[in-house]
Amino acid sequence: MTLSMPESITRQAGFPLTVVWQSRWGLPIGYAISSEAIALELDELGVDLVHRSTPWHMPEQITHPVLRAAGERSMRDDVPQVSYDQADLFFLDHPGYKIGFTMLEVDGLPVDWVAACNQMDEVWTPSHWGADVFAASGVQRPIHVMPLGYDPARFHPDVPSRPLPGRFTFLSVFEWGERKAPEMLLRAYGQTFTRHDDVLLLLRVNNFDATIDVGRQIADLQLPLDAAPIALIYNQQLAADQLGSLYRSADCFVLPTRGEGWGIPILEAMACSLPVIATNWSAQTEFLTDDIAYPLAVRQLIPAVAKCPYYAGWRWADPDIEHLSYLMRYVYEHQDEAHARGRQAADVVSRQWTWRHAAERIVRRLRSCGG
Repeated sequence: MTLSMPESITRQAGFPLTVVWQSRWGLPIGYAISSEAIALELDELGVDLVHRSTPWHMPEQITHPVLRAAGERSMRDDVPQVSYDQADLFFLDHPGYKIGFTMLEVDGLPVDWVAACNQMDEVWTPSHWGADVFAASGVQRPIHVMPLGYDPARFHPDVPSRPLPGRFTFLSVFEWGERKAPEMLLRAYGQTFTRHDDVLLLLRVNNFDATIDVGRQIADLQLPLDAAPIALIYNQQLAADQLGSLYRSADCFVLPTRGEGWGIPILEAMACSLPVIATNWSAQTEFLTDDIAYPLAVRQLIPAVAKCPYYAGWRWADPDIEHLSYLMRYVYEHQDEAHARGRQAADVVSRQWTWRHAAERIVRRLRSCGG
């Protein structure tokens, strides 16, 4: 009997493979959501997971039976541990082989992150860009690139769409804050299009910072009075199938981010066959290439001024607003080319960057390091 790729990976060399997976689950945060996605794929590949929960100030609400079962298994000290979380939250006292799996969005790491990484046996990060940052910051343990992924069941070209008739729709999906550069996107759009253009900028925005008044910040930009329309989906929880439909209902995804640890919304948009305009810096350069997307030029690196203490003293990208304006106008005026590029992107990412691909890479690495 010929085994499929997943079976051939998991059945070699002493299967079953057991791993302690230290992370946060059951929380509405990026690490928890992506960790659960990886864990479920690892389970599908036959990996026995033992969950070590990272202490956090919010209560976990773990509902999936596979994840609940992993949390109920007895802790194992004789198998590898993967700590998938912020480096300052790594569990350092595991007596077996320790792997730190983390990422950051700026050009350096805090001192305590470096110290935690150097207490691991090896370190994983999702991109080659990130691996270079880790090494330059003083991480001395072996560093391996371990890309993340996306859910192909929710994000693909055949998701039902509900486009707005008569409007070329630019979509952006992000949490409001300095890192996502919303003011740059709005200014570029305002200087590129007027109410005489049949375009729309649709922003799907979350904001969980009570001190931020998004409406006031937009008003303070004093966008041109004749600017093309802007629509806002604000702090609305979308059902699992609705976000994919939102992507498919747009004509172009745009995000002038200053830095990403991976860039899941960018990848999701590409999977839905949208032409994508996104910053050509940080982790998304792992999959954002000029043959399947429209990389946005960076003028320079600037101080990463934000509320996040991990960014203090480091830099992130200053995207080129004039290039952003040019790319938005170019995609609008070359729609056939842009849509063809989006279709090519969907094909490429479906063959390389799903959560199943991520899990298979993890299993291969665990086997090679003695897991």
